[in-house]
Amino acid sequence: LDLDIVHAGMDQRKIHMLVKDVFPKLKWKVPVAVHQMLLPGLTKPTKEKPGGEVTKMSKSDPNAGIFIHNSDDEIRTKIKKGFCDEGIVENNPILEIAKHIVFHEFDTISIERPEKFGGNVSHDNFESLESDFSQKKLHPADLKQAVGESLVKIVSPIREKLALSDELSDLIKNS
Repeated sequence: LDLDIVHAGMDQRKIHMLVKDVFPKLKWKVPVAVHQMLLPGLTKPTKEKPGGEVTKMSKSDPNAGIFIHNSDDEIRTKIKKGFCDEGIVENNPILEIAKHIVFHEFDTISIERPEKFGGNVSHDNFESLESDFSQKKLHPADLKQAVGESLVKIVSPIREKLALSDELSDLIKNS
């Protein structure tokens, strides 16, 4: 493809290292490879990979991830349906989104709930959110609602700036 930079998840690192070894022998340009961590998929992990890695978000399962073209309601619905067992912090995609996306963009996350369920509470860091969740002081439904609303605030302005045509939007959704 004659690329200068390739960007991918850590799952693509091995192939890019192979490229680094093979391409010079073929007298091809070696691109700079930039890798990022992968977020777990929103669905319940069906199997764990070696090393404790769980199934990643994937475009092949539209319910497993949040995409830039998802509407606000689609984001809320996907998060609401996401795997998030009460008190379980390991391989919890909702907590991972809070940690790596919500707290990356916001200094705090606010949980709105009725007084009979503890009233509203705010967390200024991921560690306090995770601690309350693991101690079952925070119900999964309340966590999902707060993370969903936070994601809408993050994704909506980006989606609106892109202003994809209906044709391009359908192409992305169906590919």
